[in-house]
Amino acid sequence: MQLGEQEQAALKASIVQVGQRVARELGERPELEQALHMVGFLHAAIDKTVAQAALRGQAPACQAGCASCCHLRVEVSPVEALRLAGCLQDWPEARRQDLLQRLRLRLALLENAREPAPRLPCVFLQDNMCSIYPWRPANCRKAHSFSAADCQQGAVHIQQDLAITLAAEALQAGTAQGYRQAGLSMAPLELTHGLLWALEQPSAGELWLDGKDVPPL
Repeated sequence: MQLGEQEQAALKASIVQVGQRVARELGERPELEQALHMVGFLHAAIDKTVAQAALRGQAPACQAGCASCCHLRVEVSPVEALRLAGCLQDWPEARRQDLLQRLRLRLALLENAREPAPRLPCVFLQDNMCSIYPWRPANCRKAHSFSAADCQQGAVHIQQDLAITLAAEALQAGTAQGYRQAGLSMAPLELTHGLLWALEQPSAGELWLDGKDVPPL
């Protein structure tokens, strides 16, 4: 994606603006509940951006049951992994244990894959539908395409709305900047790895709040 000088300047300014706002809301020593709550504003802002773009011009081809992008690598921030893990606390114990088993299996497949980015179905994909749709990460929320056929065929270049892409980038990068200013790690994690860390490490939230990075795979 090639941007002109004015577009680059506008993107940088938006990132700084979002970062300052997030840092101001978090403060110097945020509580864990506050830090987890704040990322919900990022998700809502991306949803609003996508909805506004659909009203403004050509609507994306994405619709319920279209799950091509649910077979791609998804990265999340540590705070998104922690927030999602918290949302799964209400699941029945049997369902949670089944999820953990499937996460461990998927992680093993990723670690042993010969390809750098194998196309594996997301563990939350059920009957071609997202089972955590209200809590899905920012990278899933901003994903869109004007051609479902291109997605299904694994095309290198996917037709997208530049306005959505730039707005989502500013929101994500700015939010990450704000959290880092509060001393919190925002190093991207592969979804399976991040979620296992959040679910299996009892003190994951406290360690992250203390500025610790997530252990590597």
